[in-house]
Amino acid sequence: MTKEVKTNYEKWYEGDDYYWGLEPAELCKEIAAILPKDKKLKILDIGCGEGKDIIYFGKLGYEVSGFDITENGIRKTKALALREGVEINAYIDDVNTFELNDNYDVIYSTGTIQYLDDDDKKDRFFEMVKSHTNVGGINWFNVFVDKPFIPLPPDWDKTEKMWMSGDLFSRYPDWKFLRVDEEIFECHSSGVPHLHCMDVLFAKKMK
Repeated sequence: MTKEVKTNYEKWYEGDDYYWGLEPAELCKEIAAILPKDKKLKILDIGCGEGKDIIYFGKLGYEVSGFDITENGIRKTKALALREGVEINAYIDDVNTFELNDNYDVIYSTGTIQYLDDDDKKDRFFEMVKSHTNVGGINWFNVFVDKPFIPLPPDWDKTEKMWMSGDLFSRYPDWKFLRVDEEIFECHSSGVPHLHCMDVLFAKKMK
């Protein structure tokens, strides 16, 4: 029986090269810039891919966890952590069905929550991550936004879904916004230059 593959990234993560490289995303540097350096904060990466971002936070001394739906991604995350001498908790899970049992000081995700299947899954997702964020903690999320003048990118995955402009921001009316942006940028992830429109939210839980 052929095993079901839920995302093209399972194949794209097969080789020894790291699909997204090894440099942490700019969002990680933005988060790290405001975090206290003398506390063992707990950080969760939802959709950690091949692990470059949680390795970055692990090297800064934080307690890091991350999950991804791809077996190859988690395999390479663990291999990278071993190579870098960083202790992590990396595991396979699905953004649509995962459960949280612990609270975190930072929960973030980049390029993943557009895999949420429908509005009910979106509601469940944000209720859970917000309730499992400590007071004073941070959520950092981005979503790809539908714009009629921007075609789908060449590596758009079969189960990804575009968001409506502003929908992400509406999920956090009771949090302090540290950054709210909508940006259009060029990407080369497929080897073919293309454009994305992305909404970015960086918010702090105040009570």
